[in-house]
Amino acid sequence: MKSEKRYLAYIRKSSERQEMQYMSHKAQKRKIEEAFPDLNIVKWMPNESGSAFKPNCRPIFSEMLEKIERGEADGIVAWHPNRLARNEIDAARITYALRSGIIKDLKFGAYTFENTPEGIMMLQVIMSQSQYESAKQGRDVRKGMEQKLIDKGERPGVVPTGYIKVPETDANGHIIKKKDRIITKTVPDPERFDMVKEMWQLLLSGTYTAAEIRNKANKEWKFTTRKTPKTGGDSIGDSAIYRIFTNPFYAGVIIHNGTSYDGKHEAMITLEDYDHAQKILGKRGSPRSWKHEYAYSALMRCGECGCSVVGKTNTKFIQSTQSVKTYVHYYCSRKSKLRPCTQSKYTSLESVEKEIAEELANYKILPEFQELALKILKRNNKVEVKSRTQIYDSQQKKRKAVQEQIDNLLEMRTKKLLDDEEYIEYRNKLKAEMSRIDGDLRSTEKRADEWLELTEKAFNFATYAVEHFSETKDLKVKRDILMTLGQNLTLKDNKLTITPYSWLIPISRDYKKLEAAYLKVRTNKKAISKELETALEPIFQSWYTRQDSNLRHSVPKTDALIH
Repeated sequence: MKSEKRYLAYIRKSSERQEMQYMSHKAQKRKIEEAFPDLNIVKWMPNESGSAFKPNCRPIFSEMLEKIERGEADGIVAWHPNRLARNEIDAARITYALRSGIIKDLKFGAYTFENTPEGIMMLQVIMSQSQYESAKQGRDVRKGMEQKLIDKGERPGVVPTGYIKVPETDANGHIIKKKDRIITKTVPDPERFDMVKEMWQLLLSGTYTAAEIRNKANKEWKFTTRKTPKTGGDSIGDSAIYRIFTNPFYAGVIIHNGTSYDGKHEAMITLEDYDHAQKILGKRGSPRSWKHEYAYSALMRCGECGCSVVGKTNTKFIQSTQSVKTYVHYYCSRKSKLRPCTQSKYTSLESVEKEIAEELANYKILPEFQELALKILKRNNKVEVKSRTQIYDSQQKKRKAVQEQIDNLLEMRTKKLLDDEEYIEYRNKLKAEMSRIDGDLRSTEKRADEWLELTEKAFNFATYAVEHFSETKDLKVKRDILMTLGQNLTLKDNKLTITPYSWLIPISRDYKKLEAAYLKVRTNKKAISKELETALEPIFQSWYTRQDSNLRHSVPKTDALIH
């Protein structure tokens, strides 16, 4: 038999972290219906999704009280008092309406309420307790975040573009958990870290604006942000590029609540570089205007103390020719207070460029070698694509098998063959395996689409870089060539050291032998072009086999690759 009093049913679930585990909207409704099958519920208010920690933030809650004040209902039914209020003001509205008779009754599925002075007093205590727990949880979460920053140097929440969070594992490869929560760590995003690092290098070079870097990343590199269930997968936006260039996280520093912490993640740049970048940005979108431009200063570090290398221009009047000569030198800025530096010598621009040219010469190949190699490799492209397709199909089968295991796991949990802890542990392992396979699939897709294009760009660089560097007067072109050549440039005792990218190593290691074999066949083989190509094919295939494993993830994305 239905009760005479009319009730409004109120359901709320917050998206706040401390209430994430609270009962869903559907579960609350089901529990209310089970607890009060005969209650005269005249209206189920629309589900509310929002926090009750602050007052006047819930329109549906306010609408419900207004309906009761207009006499459209007599009471409220909810699953628990904390669904109605988690702050003092909303709690006072409820208890005042009870004392004044506006609200005739309250019913809760998980709490017994009596509409008496003692019952109202106890209700106030329960709501106050909810407010206290919310405040305490928020404080504990903040303390936990700060402690995590101090102990582990780990940024709470979402990490910036170029980084991802992955589960931490123990020595046996098991995911580490604390109170059923997976412990994560920040690592470089394998798809974006190098590109974001190159964005920083372009900015630090002083000749690119943030807008130009964004356009280059979007149009030339096809850069996209990391895809999440709700956002991502898009090209980088105007505001996003400035968020990158003004975030000290990339220099290894985490800012939380106005306090700086040392991060344990891999930094892309130094703090000195970060400070320099802020000066370069100056006004939004415009690099600083410099009296003299130094092509390599932002790319080199001191080999002794690690400080940046800066440029200096001097002019000297030559009496014999009655002319003024300009000299450019590079030297250590010696800004480190922790590491004294003895590098006081100046290195001339001519000396730096001579060493760069000598390093480039180690990777030069014959133009005719490049031309025939590409011709043969393009002809074999169909074989390459077929091979990639087979790998892709195999990876797809692995993914399908893991997905079936995840589905079976859910079925086992439903049949109570696994408890919650076992289910979460197995599911997380399978999810991690799925993520790894997805990464392999993306890599295979890109390799299938881009391997020939990257090979051609690499050949172009090796064929023409020396001439381009020697002949051009354009500092931007020179800098691009140097950035394509290698990284970790150090200047010590007037000697420039460059760590070449891995895709160049097979050239310096194997090319001379391959060139000798090529020249021997070309000289001795008096045959038509088709037969000559057939004789040369093993040489070029050997070249490609050695190059392929180094090429995909290590060829920099600069204009210097393109002839």
